[in-house]
Amino acid sequence: GLVGYILSWTFAFMFTMNLDVMKDEAAVDNDLSPLGGFVACSFLLFFYWTHEVLRNIVRATVSGVVGHWWFVPTEAASFCSTAVLSSATRASTYSLGSIAFGSLIVAVLHLIRSTLHNASNDRNAGILRCIAACILAYIEALVQYFNKWAYVYVGLYGYDYVEAGKRVMNLFKQRGWNVIIADNLTNRLLGIMSLSIGILTGLCALFVTFLMDEFESKQGWLGLGFFIGFVIGMVLSGIFMGLLSSAVDSVIVCFAEAPQEFNETHPELAEEMNKTWRDAWPDIGGGAVIVNLGGGLGVV
Repeated sequence: GLVGYILSWTFAFMFTMNLDVMKDEAAVDNDLSPLGGFVACSFLLFFYWTHEVLRNIVRATVSGVVGHWWFVPTEAASFCSTAVLSSATRASTYSLGSIAFGSLIVAVLHLIRSTLHNASNDRNAGILRCIAACILAYIEALVQYFNKWAYVYVGLYGYDYVEAGKRVMNLFKQRGWNVIIADNLTNRLLGIMSLSIGILTGLCALFVTFLMDEFESKQGWLGLGFFIGFVIGMVLSGIFMGLLSSAVDSVIVCFAEAPQEFNETHPELAEEMNKTWRDAWPDIGGGAVIVNLGGGLGVV
């Protein structure tokens, strides 16, 4: 479905941009007219927005499934359980407005940053554009990081985007920065695994290309084969690692919000997680401490 959307978007974009009304007749280099520039920006914004919405729908769905497993394990006992269907339905309908709103913020920032980056080659105020693009890149990364935690709350509890954002800030305030350290370590590990899979896939494609006798000049085809295999491996592994990252973030939030429920539904895993917590932060002593996070219990 995603490949079909990308191909459809590419065909529509190329067809629209080749229309005469999109070009500036007075320009010698066939530059875009003001209408053409507006349409091109609209196409790019729609593409970025759709990409963010689809990714965040998946993230909210994974969070919902983890929430079912955390609170009601019987509803998430199999691959085709009711938890998967109900979480996907809620993320695609009831919570779609919240997901679309947060995704639009990221898409607009990404479009502005891309526009400034493409215009940075111009000597007129080129340095200022580069500085602005760099600042926007940091803002975009910060918003994406904030959004991914907000969508965990959207998937778990069905909060709207603003309420989910408040819960995120409250969680960070109560837990400190330990949650960020855990997230960084997890994402680094998943990133290394994804890179390793991409390299191995590229080497397999390189070996297959080397064995094929149809290519007379193998030097160019060997590099192309490795690149194609590497990209395919990175894309496919990135999808699976993204699911794992969403699940880990959801577990962290649930462990902060509802530790008592976890002790009741999964006592063995709860004991293991509490032991790991004490080993990681021995200065706390006595294991996890229950605090109020504003509407629920939490661990610090």
